[in-house]
Amino acid sequence: MTPQDLRHLAPPEPMEIILDAAEQMRPGDSLAWVLPHHPTPLLPMLEKAGLLYRFELSGDGGVVLILSRL
Repeated sequence: MTPQDLRHLAPPEPMEIILDAAEQMRPGDSLAWVLPHHPTPLLPMLEKAGLLYRFELSGDGGVVLILSRL
């Protein structure tokens, strides 16, 4: 899975993109995005939607958000 780089977008566009994609996810799906920092305001929304998330370092200063629906 190649993460989509959202670092070039102004807020709140990255959060809107992630939430829109999350709504379309089916059980077993995983998606990933590169962000400039941890998306703290987004995390409660993902939890409320029943999604699992984890983070990895991108290697070039960003954070990779990996989202999964069980």
